[in-house]
Amino acid sequence: MTRRRLTVLVASATALGLVALWRIATGDDRRLDGQVRQALERYEQAFARDGARATPTPARRDGFAPVLGAPSVEKVTVLRDGGTLTAEFIGGRATGPCGSDYTARAVESEHAVLIVIEEHPHWRVRACTSEGHLRQATVRLSRPLDGRTVLEAMRGMPVTVEPAG
Repeated sequence: MTRRRLTVLVASATALGLVALWRIATGDDRRLDGQVRQALERYEQAFARDGARATPTPARRDGFAPVLGAPSVEKVTVLRDGGTLTAEFIGGRATGPCGSDYTARAVESEHAVLIVIEEHPHWRVRACTSEGHLRQATVRLSRPLDGRTVLEAMRGMPVTVEPAG
């Protein structure tokens, strides 16, 4: 189930004419950020223990609380520059009142990159079918992937990475 998240951006002009931008996080934003930090920490611990063949422990779910970060990345393609990733995932349709747009962001650590896909639905009240469509979102890293593991945000587990063909 994809949760709708509200992120508020506040802009203001400074005395020098520059625009300052703040992101005000909601409760779900804070939970997702915590989930991302924990996933990267689990991977870094596994890497310290097992090296390049590290497999982190999946996120533990307490009670019935959903794990945020849906949809889950299934495969990543690395473009030739090594720093641009295209993530594939199952999401909503692209057009129409039941469609959604998606953006990706990367949270990077020394040995891993975790990709978070965020949904931006076209609808206000959802009365749509739940059929899935193959979708893609592209993200640019701060430095080339260079052997780091790519993790998905739902469980913090590694995903398949392929070079662009």
